[in-house]
Amino acid sequence: MDMRCRLRAVRWRLDPPLRGRAPRRGPGGGRGRGWLLTALVGLALAAGIVGWLQHQLRPLVEAAARAQAANALTAVIDRAIAADLAERDVDYGDFVTIQRDASGAITAMTTDMAALNQLRAQLVAQILSALEGVDASEIRIPLGSLVDSELVWARGPELRVRALRVGTVSAEFRSDFSQAGVNQTLHRIELEVAVPVTLILPGGQTELTVETGLRVAETVIVGAVPDTYLTLNGAA
Repeated sequence: MDMRCRLRAVRWRLDPPLRGRAPRRGPGGGRGRGWLLTALVGLALAAGIVGWLQHQLRPLVEAAARAQAANALTAVIDRAIAADLAERDVDYGDFVTIQRDASGAITAMTTDMAALNQLRAQLVAQILSALEGVDASEIRIPLGSLVDSELVWARGPELRVRALRVGTVSAEFRSDFSQAGVNQTLHRIELEVAVPVTLILPGGQTELTVETGLRVAETVIVGAVPDTYLTLNGAA
């Protein structure tokens, strides 16, 4: 009986109860939570910097995208009109008839508006067909171009326009008279085209209208042109 009590007393001294003892932490437990907090703070700072840069660069990106889109679409429109007119082989006399009296003085200038309207409809259809092949991915903006430095100009990662939507194409003929020499007047008939466009950029979209004009027909008129024709705003 005494031997059992002694053994229990020894065990008690060698292995005291765990009551009140602080639990042990696994290796690296505190450091793990510290790294997580640091990562969260880093992500928050990165998001803030990206947002600030986007706010600062947004006007520059938008201006660059508008300029590139306008240049690209203007080139497409001009090529489409020039190719169509060359194929049709149109001439000034197809649209305007000049009448003179016995002395050679101009008495009337008659415009065939039906022929002009038909040509306008055909050219607009040709423009729309050409614009369908325009790929928005062709509009790219190197980040270096947003910085006023020749060292990084047109270099670095590229921002791309995600989408390009073309609205209804409008086209109107304009008649222009200008002095071409002594008693000579240059008469030009031009087609003015306006195309509304929507560009979808990182962070939003922007609207613009691409405007361009191309000469359809012209001639040099010898003799005095009546003032009533010189002041016309539309086609003669």
